[in-house]
Amino acid sequence: MKILVFDTGPIISLSVNALLWILYPLKKKFNGKFLITSGVRKELIDIPLKGKKYKFEALRVQDMINEKIFEIITNKEIEKKGGQLMHLANSCFTARNTNLKIVQEAEMQSLAAAILMNADAVVLDERTTRTLIEDPEALEKLLEHKLNADVVVNQRNLKKFKQEVKNVNVIRSVELVTIAYKMRLLNKYVTANHRVNVKMRNILLYSALWALKLYGCAISGKEIDEIVHLER
Repeated sequence: MKILVFDTGPIISLSVNALLWILYPLKKKFNGKFLITSGVRKELIDIPLKGKKYKFEALRVQDMINEKIFEIITNKEIEKKGGQLMHLANSCFTARNTNLKIVQEAEMQSLAAAILMNADAVVLDERTTRTLIEDPEALEKLLEHKLNADVVVNQRNLKKFKQEVKNVNVIRSVELVTIAYKMRLLNKYVTANHRVNVKMRNILLYSALWALKLYGCAISGKEIDEIVHLER
């Protein structure tokens, strides 16, 4: 069975840009499971329902759970593995004699679920976690620039973390939206009287990817330009 494990960020990115609906046809095409952990559910639904600002977004995600687009995966093994990954990640880098807390519980649960479920990929928009998985040396430089301080790497813990995630594939909301664009699912935004406005379609993907970037997806302007060029 094919599996994608979703972190909180990509679902929020799609939700605030009114693009959650693309997950219905994408899941059908994927022909597998879209999973979220209990920690992600807490961030997306339980906490927002107690407030006002994101209550409607929470209801929309809950509806997708009711309709079996998302399935919640909950077990002690995932929680334990997530805790171990969080401890490792948050003790990999030190600045001013203090361990840098660079990851959160929910995203480490997502990563743990992807590992334990042997998922095809984890869908993750957060820049720090993605860089930690794919290029931890670059993260060291990024942290030094951000903090304007020397960062010391705990090579032992970093090696352990890299070993844990070595088989994990990471994709982002931008990859999902690019697939939707290629499937012509987004054409409805540039269609009138059953005719696609070619000029508007030429900027459709560019505008959608920039919208995701502005709401937290880890992608550079240069990378957006490269994706758009390839798709044209």
